[in-house]
Amino acid sequence: MERYEVVVVGAGPAGALAARAAAELGASTLVLDHRPELGEPVQCGEFLPTTDEISDLFDATELVRTACGVPSNTILRTTRWMHCVSPYGHRFRFPLAGTMVSRRAFDKALAQRAEGAGAELRYPIGVVRVRDGGVELADGRRIAAGAIVGADGPVSTVGRSIGLVPARTMFRMITATVESPLDDAIELHFGGCAPRGYAWLFPRATDANVGLGVAEVPEGTNLDALLDRFAEREHLGRPRERTRWWVPIGDPPDSLVRGNVVLAGDAANLVMATNGGGIPTAMMSGWLAGTAAARHVRDGAPLADYDRAWRAALFEPLERAARIQRFADPYTSHDLLLALGMRYIGGSGLDAMMRLRWPTRLGRN
Repeated sequence: MERYEVVVVGAGPAGALAARAAAELGASTLVLDHRPELGEPVQCGEFLPTTDEISDLFDATELVRTACGVPSNTILRTTRWMHCVSPYGHRFRFPLAGTMVSRRAFDKALAQRAEGAGAELRYPIGVVRVRDGGVELADGRRIAAGAIVGADGPVSTVGRSIGLVPARTMFRMITATVESPLDDAIELHFGGCAPRGYAWLFPRATDANVGLGVAEVPEGTNLDALLDRFAEREHLGRPRERTRWWVPIGDPPDSLVRGNVVLAGDAANLVMATNGGGIPTAMMSGWLAGTAAARHVRDGAPLADYDRAWRAALFEPLERAARIQRFADPYTSHDLLLALGMRYIGGSGLDAMMRLRWPTRLGRN
């Protein structure tokens, strides 16, 4: 039986950062991923705020600087603005600096950085369960581990194996590529085009990432039909290269540690509920998970240190965003109420919500 000090399941942003952190601290580290090609299929809007913007969301500047760097060769476009579009077409514009990345290149680059730090990467290889302190592979082999990082997405095999599945709503998502006029703004569209969710249009280098996410698909339609309807309304042409996935929205869990296993990223339910973003939190939680795992196996530090670290950095803004999302949810199924609410809180209020804060006009903390 093979043995590694740290085994990371999943080589997305959370897993790649966990592996890099563990390897840099000297732990023998193995990363496993089931995909034939990292970064494929693209299940993402491909937008990341700048590190300055992320530091405005989370009081963890040093962690953000360490974990959230974007490889320059993966950047397709820089953006400066966000437009939130109401059900009746009113646009609210506010500054939000960020980058559009190629997830195909981005995931590969992060995994290569982990390999450069000393981690071993194997794919495609499936993990079917975690048991007795190790991982069991689809081909029947078993790998022993001192610590295991589950970074295998919202439907986490690792999480289900250890009975750690956070309460959440699984939003159904679809993304595609379209030809579109390109500028330095990203757009979120609310209302009937994506009931109880939103549609987006994000400019890339020569085309655009278009998609939508909904808590449930209305009766009599499907994700493809909703996307086609949105693209037709916005005169975008027929979307191509479609992919589908899930995004977990809910409160951050009380603990992400069980036995010798920790969870990070979407597997841990660490998604920003008011804007659906998950890459920055995946990278930060992955780095903290890999650090805690390495210190556990190398120095005997308790894995509970991971809970203390991610809660200090991420819990309060994520929990507040979940409360804001629950407050707003009843309005999102009614276009008139939603449009009136957006006008009431205004651009500054929408900006605050995107930044995981209560709008000033709602008078909450």
